[in-house]
Amino acid sequence: MKQIIKNNIKAITAFVSILFITSCSDQEREFVGDPLVTYPAVTISSVSPTSGASGSIVTLMGANFGQYVKAAKIYFNGIAATEIISYTDTSVQVRVPQDAGTGPITVKVWTNSAITSDFQYVTGGTISGIAPTSVNVGDLVVITGKGFGTDLSKVTVKFSNDLAIDAVSAKPVSVTDTQISVIVPKGAATGKVRVWLENQIITGPSITVIAPPKGKYIFEFDDPADPQWLPAQNASYKIEDGKLKVTFDPTQLGTSASKRRADLYTIMNGIFPSPGGTAKAKYIQAPEYPIFAMKIAFKGTGAAKPGTGNIILDPLPTGSTNLGNNKYKTDLMAQNVIYYDLSADYTTLTELTTRQLKIADIVGAETGYEIDWIRTFKNQAELKAFLGL
Repeated sequence: MKQIIKNNIKAITAFVSILFITSCSDQEREFVGDPLVTYPAVTISSVSPTSGASGSIVTLMGANFGQYVKAAKIYFNGIAATEIISYTDTSVQVRVPQDAGTGPITVKVWTNSAITSDFQYVTGGTISGIAPTSVNVGDLVVITGKGFGTDLSKVTVKFSNDLAIDAVSAKPVSVTDTQISVIVPKGAATGKVRVWLENQIITGPSITVIAPPKGKYIFEFDDPADPQWLPAQNASYKIEDGKLKVTFDPTQLGTSASKRRADLYTIMNGIFPSPGGTAKAKYIQAPEYPIFAMKIAFKGTGAAKPGTGNIILDPLPTGSTNLGNNKYKTDLMAQNVIYYDLSADYTTLTELTTRQLKIADIVGAETGYEIDWIRTFKNQAELKAFLGL
């Protein structure tokens, strides 16, 4: 009897629980009233400009955008904008996304939306390809497409997935309406290549930035703490304005007939101890990169070679016959570039403990020299392409 009573109590309890749950569910389904949180309606009063290409900055004026930018989503013809420049309760600045097409702008803030009339999308420049897609820093990359224009000052190429203004970027060597030639800058990262045409941003294919092969060198003078090359014979130097600026020893400047000298050498493997540098790996002279070039100007004349004097690349293999005093090429003197062709001198990979330029026996108005860069190239054609020729 007791067992029957217990079972009945359990059944009644379960039945009441089901009724309670069902009742609650019905109340929830039938609930009518104000939501717990309400948001004011978003309105857009103006759009400026009303047309533009990808990357253009558009300003939306209105009300109730709020202050929390992460609550907002903005679409151009259904394509989400990925970069909101500024955001306040009454004003939003946003970049037009790529390939948006003509259509309305939609602003969604929390649970509310506002839609504008059609924004006229301008196609602008487009990228169809890039070559090569696997590069070293210092390589020449060619971007093909259309609508690039011809004004170098209006074109910037970014080698990074970062759209920020301070992302790694480079100015092109040359620009036509269908082709951009640009050197991969130091600090470039693997990722998509982006071209900035004034306010327009065009995203191209990805490239892979790999470590440079042996023998490929890019010496630039943009870091005062890392001179990379140093002068000898008591000459002084400073790194400034992207140049290594060398001044001859003042004691050599006594008369116009006095000979001046300030050899330039690399800091490598502890050779040539210097006050401003650290030991580097041995210099590798590879037959794949036989062109040794530098951009140089002598103080006092601005010329790439002294009126009287020698610029000798050292060392050379024993028995070398094609190089000696001033045997550098001079066909690029208009660009203040001189270079040596070592293709006949180094036919195998060679480790050097010395690589220097003997800059000596100078007589005339020269008081020193300035180096913009020192680089190696595969051939003369690659050097000329680097110079935009």
